[in-house]
Amino acid sequence: MSRTFRYIQNDDVLKSFIKFRDTILIERPVVIARHGDYSLTMTRVSDNSLKLTIMNTEKKQKIFSRTYDVDKTTDALVSRGTRHACQKMAELNDEEVDRKRLQIWKWYVLDWQEENIDKDGEILRAEITWEDYVDRTKNDVLDIEAFLHGDYLNLGNTLMLIEKYMKDSGHRDMFRKFAIEDIMEMTSEDTKDKSISEAENRVQAEEVKKHTYQFTVSVEATDKEHARQALLFYLAGDERIKVQK
Repeated sequence: MSRTFRYIQNDDVLKSFIKFRDTILIERPVVIARHGDYSLTMTRVSDNSLKLTIMNTEKKQKIFSRTYDVDKTTDALVSRGTRHACQKMAELNDEEVDRKRLQIWKWYVLDWQEENIDKDGEILRAEITWEDYVDRTKNDVLDIEAFLHGDYLNLGNTLMLIEKYMKDSGHRDMFRKFAIEDIMEMTSEDTKDKSISEAENRVQAEEVKKHTYQFTVSVEATDKEHARQALLFYLAGDERIKVQK
């Protein structure tokens, strides 16, 4: 899923309105945050009134707005309202992503059905649901999670499904744009997670890896046995044995 990009922190929204209400905000709204196709903007209603608005920028549709009286509100109240609006944006975007993924998955199942015509030569074209009849030996076809982490990531195949089943050119372009961005984000996250995991494994391996070192030691003694004993005493910590460094 997408993440929220913030341009103004929650606690700074009211301060920013007061700072820019006689300059930038007279000319245009200011974007506070973005999440997928949604944006949260701050608009100057009057000298003492600001409005927070959630917009679907793709559809150019206003989703929600709330107005604050600067003289009657506080930094904390505006900050909380901004935080809730950002949470709402994330929820709306996730719902939108899920709807589009679900539609592509339905085309995937429909395409599988067309390639596996039943014994009577008929093709099932009814709305696809979890209860629809499909060969139960092909449960992976019905598993949307398996699809999203498998065939869906094949960008060429997914774009082919969109081209085949979405006849409206406007909606087809929208689905193509969504699929490209969504798959690129999913694969980049997978690659990032894999890289982090591999790095952590390397660090752990280095921490427990043991090394073997070899030293050459000269010991002065009357014979070999005395030299061996002197070396053993030294390794055991006998301070009477002196070693030249």
